[in-house]
Amino acid sequence: MSEPKRFKRESTLFEHLPNELFVEIFGYLNGVDAVYAFSQLNIRFQCLLNYYVNNFDFKSVSKAKFNYITQLHDIHRWRSLCLSNDDNTPGQIKYFSQLFPPNEYIHQLESLTVLHMKPENAQEFLLQIRSLNNLVSLSIGLICGLNIQSMELPSLKRLVLTSCKHTYWIKNFHCLKSLQYTIEYNCNHNQNLIFPITLKYLKIFYEEGRDGNALRTILQQMSQLTRLALYDNARYSPMPNGKIWEELIQSSLPLLNTFQFFFPFDQYLNISSDLNQTIESFSTPFYLFEKHWFIRCDRSSKSLFMGALYSLPFAFSRMIINTCSFDMSISTLPISDFDEIKSNYYTRVNTIVFNQECKVPHVGFLSSNIVDLILKVNLPTSWIYLLTKLRHLRIIADMQMSSADFTRLLERAPNLQSLTISIIQLKILTDKFTNQIVCHQLSQQIQSLTISHHYSDIPNLGIVSVRLLCSLVRIFSKKCQHLSLALMAHPNTVRPILRRMRQLRSLHIQWRHVYIGVDDPVAYWLQQQSTDPTALDFVHTNDKNDLFVWFGNRF
Repeated sequence: MSEPKRFKRESTLFEHLPNELFVEIFGYLNGVDAVYAFSQLNIRFQCLLNYYVNNFDFKSVSKAKFNYITQLHDIHRWRSLCLSNDDNTPGQIKYFSQLFPPNEYIHQLESLTVLHMKPENAQEFLLQIRSLNNLVSLSIGLICGLNIQSMELPSLKRLVLTSCKHTYWIKNFHCLKSLQYTIEYNCNHNQNLIFPITLKYLKIFYEEGRDGNALRTILQQMSQLTRLALYDNARYSPMPNGKIWEELIQSSLPLLNTFQFFFPFDQYLNISSDLNQTIESFSTPFYLFEKHWFIRCDRSSKSLFMGALYSLPFAFSRMIINTCSFDMSISTLPISDFDEIKSNYYTRVNTIVFNQECKVPHVGFLSSNIVDLILKVNLPTSWIYLLTKLRHLRIIADMQMSSADFTRLLERAPNLQSLTISIIQLKILTDKFTNQIVCHQLSQQIQSLTISHHYSDIPNLGIVSVRLLCSLVRIFSKKCQHLSLALMAHPNTVRPILRRMRQLRSLHIQWRHVYIGVDDPVAYWLQQQSTDPTALDFVHTNDKNDLFVWFGNRF
């Protein structure tokens, strides 16, 4: 018998792969990750990165990595850029603008996203991007348009805007086809809504009680619309009326083929007959047969005056639970399509807001989708199985959850990394920081901690004493990369305690005006640390109460 043949498998070196394959791979990566992974390997990879990597998203990127990327890559070649002033990257927009003035470095951009900008900085930033003639897509907020002059971006086709109602400055965007607009009610100046009439797609987050009539008035001028999406963010809203929308669409929106909406309602004067009339108004031949637009109304037998009426499939990422059960929910969807509800109609929902303690989950929600949970009431245990992918938890009201139930929630949500909670609620859920199981779970999971005010309608951060700060540091120092809280202590007392949080990438402190041995704690802190943009840490303040630090020595 002949000796068995031996086959020698030749290994293929990674560098022997063709350029086309690397270009394909780079197309699936954020430019930040591609440059960080492949830079400084050899001349070939450096050339590929310079010529074919041009989309950069700096959201949640550490300052050290931000500096590394901007030093190694030619910014003039970028085509898409995302900057953010979120909790993980405070001051990133200002930092980038100081080092790389937008009118000099990014005039070639085709897509620009600027998130969580402070309104007071918007006017200067918009002045710097007026020359971006190649810009096709712009996402920007938060903006107060009161003092912003009208501008032209001749190539702009898509705008995502978070702003007050002063939108006069966008009226000359003559090529604009798509607008997603979130109205922020933070401006006391009254103003009528103004949109370019060239729009084909319009998506608005608004409050019906404040702007419902004004919105319907301006829609009468939007004859080119083919898609309309409306999300009512109001806490208390009247019952929606399908007849009003039917008449508006028939008279003013002849091209509209998609109408998506979420209309919560909360009126104590509602009775069952009112609700039936509302459902009937969305059940006319116009909706069911001509347009094939179907709705669902979620309501409970225990509180008929509260609920939500929305289009199917559900078109938004955020679902507000405005009823204590779904036992009297009703839909105009044909019976033959009911199975679709379980698999396809709620795939976009990734955020759930509990306004009411709903005992049984909706059959359509997918556990793989829910990443953000906002609790204004207790979380029923029957919902916990949906939270396997949960990443962000916000508790913004008093809850009766026990430490055992909270432990169960943490165990069922292994991906949880962000927590917003009042110090009072945190003390309750951890048994005053003595429950070793809960504290261990938090120390292993939480990467971002925000101590909120105990009352949810107050935007300020929650005050933490020095003693409680020591408890927070003891629990969260292992993994926590971002911390936001309010303090009433001398900066020299706070500094050595916070130094124990060695993983911190960013810090936000609100100082309260009480006697702490120094008149202006923010100014005192700034005296001890450089505010030069080239310094290791980027330190800035919006006013004399808020201090933001973006640390530069952690990747």
